[in-house]
Amino acid sequence: MSHLSPNDTEDEAELVGRALIGIVDIGSNGIRFSISSKASHHARIMPCVFKDRVGISLFDAQYASNSNEKIPIPKETITEVCAAMKRFKLICEDFGVPESGVRIVATEATREATNSQDFRDAIYDSTGWEVELLNKEDEGRIGSYGVASSFDSLGGLFMDLGGGSTQISWIQCQNGEIKISSNPVSLPYGAAALTKRLQFEDKKELFFEIQTAYKEAFEKIDVPQSLIEEAEQNGGFDLYTCGGGLRGLGYALLSDIKQYPIPTIINGFSCSFSDFINISNFLLLKQNLPQKEIFKVSERRRAQLPAVGLLVSAAFESLPKIKTVHFSEGGVREGALYSMLPREIRSQDPLIIASRPYAPLLANKYLELLRTALPEKYVPREVRERIAPALCNLAFVHSSYPKELQPTAALHVATTGIIAGSHGLSHRTRALIGIALCDRWGGDLPESEEAHKNSLCDLVKRDGDKIAMERIVWWTKYCGTIMYVICGVHPGGNIRDGVFNFNIINNGDLEVKDEDEKRKFDVIVQISNDDIKTSASVRGRILTLQKKVRKLSRGSSEKVKIGVELYDH
Repeated sequence: MSHLSPNDTEDEAELVGRALIGIVDIGSNGIRFSISSKASHHARIMPCVFKDRVGISLFDAQYASNSNEKIPIPKETITEVCAAMKRFKLICEDFGVPESGVRIVATEATREATNSQDFRDAIYDSTGWEVELLNKEDEGRIGSYGVASSFDSLGGLFMDLGGGSTQISWIQCQNGEIKISSNPVSLPYGAAALTKRLQFEDKKELFFEIQTAYKEAFEKIDVPQSLIEEAEQNGGFDLYTCGGGLRGLGYALLSDIKQYPIPTIINGFSCSFSDFINISNFLLLKQNLPQKEIFKVSERRRAQLPAVGLLVSAAFESLPKIKTVHFSEGGVREGALYSMLPREIRSQDPLIIASRPYAPLLANKYLELLRTALPEKYVPREVRERIAPALCNLAFVHSSYPKELQPTAALHVATTGIIAGSHGLSHRTRALIGIALCDRWGGDLPESEEAHKNSLCDLVKRDGDKIAMERIVWWTKYCGTIMYVICGVHPGGNIRDGVFNFNIINNGDLEVKDEDEKRKFDVIVQISNDDIKTSASVRGRILTLQKKVRKLSRGSSEKVKIGVELYDH
């Protein structure tokens, strides 16, 4: 996004201003600033052109040192906040954000401050910006929108852990329609609040207090029967989490997983409930944490981890069975932006939106050709409807790279590459598109990158039913391998009828044998016998395809046989 220069016309300034919005989240543990684009062509992935955080804890500021007595927000803290706001106003002017395009939202710490009005008035006097003070219900609603923005679709319980309070609810989001409890419950057990109480109160008594509070809270949120039945079928609820306290816990979990391939992105990270509760119990019982540094966990956040462990350990004594825990970076700031988007934008698949700017001229024709090799009835929907289209969009991004670098760069496309910053991609999605695109370039990797690719495969296989996830990985690799040939025959990002005589045919229905549950089918590659454009290099790729698919099928329940059919004009 380009900045405005003094020579820009008023019309240009208005155009840029309409696409940008500044949001400030005045939280309990810090103040977060951002400028994001809400232009319709990419609003779903919430591209952020500026992001900053000021580590001013309004919660800590309202308590005298070593005391449990609450005081007003000190004048020096208010002055510091106003200075940060004035700096952000200058930054907004640099980016061309109009005065009406800034939204400031404040939560628990501001709401409960004894001099809340004076604090908000000071911000208005220094910037001209009104502070939107969220009540508990609105805070929970906007927080849920932030979580919904972080995933393609979701359904389960929802937990937000801030500095001063925590919210419990349920959430569903399908096709951009978000449903949450009409009775979300906010409890005074934020990470900073509990850390303060642990200095003066008995841990065991506090544990039982939290346990009782969560038992009553769960009865109030009125979980829909559909979610209950889904949880019974799947072996437990999905839990979606947000807030700094739980993000800190997530980063602590990431630091404990050896060779985890996506250690720098918390958004979209998932883990089993057993891992989640085990680290919480560890934090609860340990008097002193290990001295090793934890990536993206500050000293203040680190000091709050035992309190987070206490909350989680106590709360889940009262909550129903949880199967998987999902971590989200989305909070009030992201929720405030996502809530402004129309439903048709919220319903878009973030992977497709992220990859769409890089699509070749006729990406849909590449997809049509790829899908002729994908039996619709048996290929997992995630691969057919999400990975395959995104793969076709990204198929030529690395064309200008040296041949030796192409598979490696493609492998990292969603972790450190061109779509890594896209909001709404789970770790599984990031892994799958990297695996597919790597194989589209032949998949020839040095030893260290081959290990990274294997760790991405392992990440996917851990994320749910093992057999189902293995099938998803298999078909993802298969798609990439087929695209290796398609892009070799049609290397220009353009498929013109009658120029290349190349096709892939699914030869009949799958043959499924019940005794070994192996799915077998044939794919026939048709090429012209005399077409110069399907001569040596193309035939070589087809031979490579046969070898790669044979290797891929070895030991798998999916058995694919690649045949070649030559024909004359």
